[in-house]
Amino acid sequence: MDKLMNRSWVMKIIALLLAFMLYLSVNLDDGASSSNKILNRSSSANTGVETLTDVPVQVSYNEKNRIVRGVPDTVIMTLEGPKNILAQTKLQKDYQAYIDLDNLSLGQHRVKVQYRNISDNLNVVVKPDIVNVTIEERDSKQFSVEASYDKNKVKNGYEAGEATVSPRAVTVTGASSQLDQVAYVKAIIDLDNASKTVTKQATVVALDKNLNKLNVTVQPETVNVTIPVRNISKKVPIDVIQEGTPGDGVNITKLEPKTDTVKIIGPSDSLEKIDKIDNIPVDVTGITKSKDIKVNVPVPDGIDSVSPKQITVHVEVDKQGDEKDAEETDASAAETKSFKNLPVSLTGQSSKYTYELLSPTSVDADVKGPKSDLDKLTKSGISLSANVGNLSAGEHTVPIIINSPDSVTSTLSTKQAKVRVTAKKQSGTNDEQTDDKETSGSTSDKETKPDTGTGSGTNPGTGNSGDSADSADSADKPSEETDTPEDNTDTPTDSTETGDDSSNQSDENSTPVDGQTDNTSGN
Repeated sequence: MDKLMNRSWVMKIIALLLAFMLYLSVNLDDGASSSNKILNRSSSANTGVETLTDVPVQVSYNEKNRIVRGVPDTVIMTLEGPKNILAQTKLQKDYQAYIDLDNLSLGQHRVKVQYRNISDNLNVVVKPDIVNVTIEERDSKQFSVEASYDKNKVKNGYEAGEATVSPRAVTVTGASSQLDQVAYVKAIIDLDNASKTVTKQATVVALDKNLNKLNVTVQPETVNVTIPVRNISKKVPIDVIQEGTPGDGVNITKLEPKTDTVKIIGPSDSLEKIDKIDNIPVDVTGITKSKDIKVNVPVPDGIDSVSPKQITVHVEVDKQGDEKDAEETDASAAETKSFKNLPVSLTGQSSKYTYELLSPTSVDADVKGPKSDLDKLTKSGISLSANVGNLSAGEHTVPIIINSPDSVTSTLSTKQAKVRVTAKKQSGTNDEQTDDKETSGSTSDKETKPDTGTGSGTNPGTGNSGDSADSADSADKPSEETDTPEDNTDTPTDSTETGDDSSNQSDENSTPVDGQTDNTSGN
């Protein structure tokens, strides 16, 4: 063999064969590459790419005894392959992403996100394709529910009380490690400027110590929450002081408020600190005669509002020297004019009753004043009325009120009228009957008060001057007892009140104002 290999012609033949083989190898590779290029160029024209977002992830595990954390809700799947298969897959929408945890033990695991119902002719890329999950034992505990609300969000002048929750306890289910983090179980309520008791259904949430919501299950999911909202008020006395200087030769002898108390509304802690509103200034600058002055009531610190906001103060003056003598001379120069058979009308009627004026149907009046004013005064300028607004069924005696110009003083021949009130036949509630009894009681008290039968101007029952001491006394009493609508409004009946606006309003309007129609009873 060695002798054969040493011959030159043998070596030449071998070299020729190797060269030929190398040539064939190069040409075959070039041909295959060109063929692949042609095939790829042909296939790329019929393939495409589809991206499927928000594909839900289904998890398979023992839901009864275990809790799984760390599984994403959705994944993104990118599909690549023939366009016709892509279109069919996207149209049918039966593809799924899932994680199988059935055979895994408790603890932490790295798990691959798998897919199904997708053709093998498609390349699939899932993001994320690997997730970290934690498998724990399922546990349940009971927790008390606490209502969560901002007490400062109620309406001004109101106060939120302690909430009532029903049911009081709920069951929280989750992983043992999560249940250990539960610090609060709350039902959140928005009071939203409330002025009455709030009753709502609220969703229950479990929170950790940093008030972060925990991913646990609460049963029941909602509870009923009732929060009492009360109007807080208190009745306090008032005191007035003189401010300013009256006219020349005039001394202020009396400052007398026609309202002794006012109602203050605010937080209970502020109400406890206030027992009186004093030093309310009454400006008497330049005053020359006795008169009523309206004064604003200041709102104390810490209090939301005061009712009434304005009171009437009677200012009594004493004139000295020539001015007093001149006034007496003018009074003695006054004349008297008589008016016969003035009709008496009824005011304040309620739709629940019928009213009959028994006697008198007409009254005579003597009007005293300056001659120039009396000359202009006619019968149509004087009106007589009897207020029946707060009367119950039965016969009653009510004062006759005269309305006449300010410059004159009137005296009636009869100062009271008899009225019969008959209830209309209709079904009523116990509340209405109770109201009638209370109204009847207040009317009886009113009947025991003497009536003067004298009046001047728009202040019924009050005379500017009279021919006798009796006339003057009777003229003063209504002035003291009669209050303006502003003074009586919102005056509470108790020293401290807790209730809604509706109950306060009922108390405030229970006392009628002399000479005015009681609109509440009339309605």
